[in-house]
Amino acid sequence: MAENEIITQEDPQMQLFSQQMESTLKKLERYCDTARPMLNGEVYLSSEEVCSQLRLSTRTLQEYRNAGTLPYYKIGGKILYKQSDIQTMLERHYNPIPKKS
Repeated sequence: MAENEIITQEDPQMQLFSQQMESTLKKLERYCDTARPMLNGEVYLSSEEVCSQLRLSTRTLQEYRNAGTLPYYKIGGKILYKQSDIQTMLERHYNPIPKKS
């Protein structure tokens, strides 16, 4: 490239750079859409996320809260669940298939 050369958007190098930036931006947007913020190493999920992951109705999730099956935090009107508490609940209620003799 010459010292005083003008780069335009039609320049092949500029087009390649633009495509790479678009690709990087799309990857970042996908990451931001799926990333969960952590607080002290813990991931917190909303009721909607828990229902989706466990394939529960909102009513069933409310019954789990009422029965003390699943611990939760209520901040303002927002209910949050620790991801580790969900894993603990699943492990606590795991029933393996009995081995046939």
